[in-house]
Amino acid sequence: MRIQTNIFLWGFFAFVVPLTTLALVATYYSQANYLEDVKQNAQQNLNSLSAEMERRLSADRALTFGLSQAPVIQDFLPILDSIEQQTLPVYFKRQIESVNQFFEGFQTIIPNAFIIRILDSQGNTIIKVTQNQRSQPVYDSLQGLSYVEQELNNTSFLKTLRSMPKGDVGSVVLPHNNNQSNLINHFGLLDNVIPLYYQDKWVGALSLTITGEDIDKILNHATRPLSGKIFIVEVNPDHKNRHGLILFDDAQKLLFAHARTSPEYLQNTEFKPLLEDIVDTEKSIYSSNEMNSTLHFAEFTPYPNQFINWIVALNIPNTMINEPYSKIRTSIWVVAAITLLIGLLLTQIGAKRVTRALSALVSNFKRYAQGDHLQIAITEHCVDEIKDLGNAFNEMTSILNTAHKERDKAQQMMLQSSKLASIGQMAAGIGHEINNPLNNILSYAKLAVRNIDTNANNFDVAKKEALLADLQSLREETLRASEIVKGIMNFARQVPPHFTEFDTVTWLNNSLSLVTQAANEKKLDLITNLNLPESSTIKGDRGQLQQVLINLLLNSIQASNPNEKITISAQLLPSQLEITISDNGSGIDEENLSRIFDPFFTTKQQTQGTGLGLSISLGIIQDHQGHLDIRNKKESHGVIATIKLPLTITDKVDS
Repeated sequence: MRIQTNIFLWGFFAFVVPLTTLALVATYYSQANYLEDVKQNAQQNLNSLSAEMERRLSADRALTFGLSQAPVIQDFLPILDSIEQQTLPVYFKRQIESVNQFFEGFQTIIPNAFIIRILDSQGNTIIKVTQNQRSQPVYDSLQGLSYVEQELNNTSFLKTLRSMPKGDVGSVVLPHNNNQSNLINHFGLLDNVIPLYYQDKWVGALSLTITGEDIDKILNHATRPLSGKIFIVEVNPDHKNRHGLILFDDAQKLLFAHARTSPEYLQNTEFKPLLEDIVDTEKSIYSSNEMNSTLHFAEFTPYPNQFINWIVALNIPNTMINEPYSKIRTSIWVVAAITLLIGLLLTQIGAKRVTRALSALVSNFKRYAQGDHLQIAITEHCVDEIKDLGNAFNEMTSILNTAHKERDKAQQMMLQSSKLASIGQMAAGIGHEINNPLNNILSYAKLAVRNIDTNANNFDVAKKEALLADLQSLREETLRASEIVKGIMNFARQVPPHFTEFDTVTWLNNSLSLVTQAANEKKLDLITNLNLPESSTIKGDRGQLQQVLINLLLNSIQASNPNEKITISAQLLPSQLEITISDNGSGIDEENLSRIFDPFFTTKQQTQGTGLGLSISLGIIQDHQGHLDIRNKKESHGVIATIKLPLTITDKVDS
């Protein structure tokens, strides 16, 4: 098989075919999960919306019952009884005025679109208040009583009123609304009616007509996933004029509160089969081949003790769900086709690359032999022999480069050791010369303390304490200087440190206290961030390590400007203790970074340093099998010094 064909077939069957198949399967799986999520989300929204509307209708029924129990209505019951007896009292009009004022005041407090009526035993309207406006009695009757609406003469409605249980709010269609104009089904909601009794005798009824503005508000604020449209249909098989009546519809912008000249029925829409399916099944989703959308619906009973249900449906266009996935699948096929074409082109290029591979490797060998050690052979080839040859070349160069680095590192360490060894020739003389005056200082300090104690009566108490404190500080600094000289001499003689186990936090705090005075003199803030457990310990030479820490802190103090901050951080890593000292000084010149550990190298003035501090510190840290790193900050001015000490020191523990 030709190389070009081999590359093409391998790439096509290894990548294009499985990736395209996986992508298509993933889209179908994702779409199925998405449809299930849409179903659950839509059903939750519809159930929540149904519960909210049911609470609203229940509150309206409770409001109707509360009105019937108002004292002014109870006082009006004898008037209704006298109307039935056709013996109106002289205070008849005064009582009607009181009820009208009560209803007007009620609608002022609750400014919703209500129509409140009081009906007599014949179903005729005695009192009617609409939106805080009372209706005047302008329709005369044969009995000599004026009604605010035309006489009803509806025996069916009277039969319904008389059959209503006492104290229960019923839901009926008041014929008064239809008689008022030519409007059919003036309101989508049924009217709340409660019978009125006087001395256990039915004398009339109180009705509350709700226009549905509150329910419209609930529906208008309801969530509509995927730009779906909500509509509500009444299922009322016993009343043909209301069965399938559309009460609310986003598509037609039909609200409950809208007066309608003609009813809109679901039977006249594409969703006609929904009425039949909802009776035969208990599913909550309806769709068909003729529809370009999916209906999610819920059913609930808005009126107690009546065989009337409402279907609350959410109509979601199928394009909102399917179109994105169809586009994705189309994109996948397009990408697969483009990939196939690109594959044909790349195989030609790949074949040429394979033939050039050997020439490239030969060139790599020649340049590496000439001193260019950064050569890397290309190993991504379909021919195994070329691939193995490239891997072998890279492995060889990696081993040789590692050996070169180790050699350079060893040479650097030898050079550094040679530099540090030069200290030994003069360390002994310096130590002896410095130790003598230090011992004299300690002796004079002891004599001064004795003289003060002997002549205590000649001193003021405060002055005495101040002098003793100064002398104590003098003794401590002298002892510290003596330890430093001792460390230099021990380091120069290559005396191993004395390892003991000591508390890390206490050691750090003691070391910081020794440089606090120097920091205060330059008005510097020493900020500590000791992220260490209270009982953490480390094994090492406490004095030598304290010497290193103090030396680094003093370098930071000398390099910092007044009113700056020096941060000291410490943390326990899995196998070592890390201490970091960070300042905001001028930093170290780049050309001097490689020389900072050289003996006697210093950038300070002649009287401020000898250039031995960092050399000695490096030797101490190396004896502790640790690492000392000093570098400039990259993002700002200043230097970061990092000490890393192992938690366990092997083969050098001094018992």
